[in-house]
Amino acid sequence: MFTATLSGEIHLKSNRTQKRFIKRITPSVALAAGVTADRVRRLTGNRLVIDAEATDDRMARVARVFGVARANHIQEVKDFDLDSLAAATKEVWGDKVATGSYGVRVKRVGEHDWKGQDAERLIGSVLNTETNTVNLRTPDHWVRVLVHGDTAWITETSVPGPSGLPLGTQEPVLSLLSGGFDSVVAAWMMMSRGCPVHFVHFTLDCAQSDHAIAVADTLQSSWGYGTSPRVHLIDFQPVKESIRENVEPRMRQVTLKVLMAKTAERIAEQNGIGALVTGDALGQVSSQTLTHLRAIDASIDIPMLRPLLGFQKQDIIAKARLIGTADLSARAKEVCDLSEGLPVAVEAPLDKVADNAGRISDSVIDDIVSRELAFRLSDWFPGAYRFEQTIPV
Repeated sequence: MFTATLSGEIHLKSNRTQKRFIKRITPSVALAAGVTADRVRRLTGNRLVIDAEATDDRMARVARVFGVARANHIQEVKDFDLDSLAAATKEVWGDKVATGSYGVRVKRVGEHDWKGQDAERLIGSVLNTETNTVNLRTPDHWVRVLVHGDTAWITETSVPGPSGLPLGTQEPVLSLLSGGFDSVVAAWMMMSRGCPVHFVHFTLDCAQSDHAIAVADTLQSSWGYGTSPRVHLIDFQPVKESIRENVEPRMRQVTLKVLMAKTAERIAEQNGIGALVTGDALGQVSSQTLTHLRAIDASIDIPMLRPLLGFQKQDIIAKARLIGTADLSARAKEVCDLSEGLPVAVEAPLDKVADNAGRISDSVIDDIVSRELAFRLSDWFPGAYRFEQTIPV
């Protein structure tokens, strides 16, 4: 068997909230481990035991469940005394800590005639060699032992997880998906806070819809255990053409973003979703200056969440590598440049942004929303959904 150590945030909640969160995360852990939910049980306040072989692949999947801090391969020791526990720990860890530094942590639940510090000192003494040192702050290895009644579990290996909150413990959000680095990382950040994420993608003649959805599918298949997101495809070409006809070149980029936000708001409201998510990072492009972000927010009533606002680009790319979407996102095409090579506005007043966006008739948005293609991400495969098709929603 192996265990999942849950996020410290879960452990700090009230007992009632802990129970609700653990009830939510248990089937996700079971799904990731490839077992039925009855083979996952709560061991202590912040640990789940998974009754299954601790293969590398299985542990890696469990370590991608939001709310899991670590997946741990454990060695079980029953009916022990301190000497036999120390001997069993040395059998597991002796060779690994023979050189370098190590620290010992023993946590216990139940009544014992010894304290956790007594066990830590004894285990440390049997692990000590002439070529290693004890470091209780930043050791090369942490030797972790959990004692529950008359049973002890010695952690052999651990795979770090994302921590955060279990998916589904917060309300769903709608992510504006481009297929590049930023939007998928922003979606991951909201998932890490417990929000199921659905997606809206605006197709343009210079965009690759299948590519963008493939990025979302990679995110979902690796990190979305227990959720089933929907994708909303919107043909934004009519809006783009209307912008070209009615908006001066320097105002087109921010106008495009305003109209995307207004359209996404419409989709969210129709589906009972309370907030939008974007990958905006402050100052990254002309539509992401503080002035223009204020103008976009002023154009809609629904909250626009921006979890990457203070991130630098290299930090976003590094996070995408951790998530596993970086290579795919690197091949994405950017949204079309509508400025025709002319300088674009970066600090247009709110009234000017609103005036230019108002030049696009509401009927244009009404039309493209009425023709959306909506489907479960799990039903998608390349080429499955195109606007020349008519599919049930």
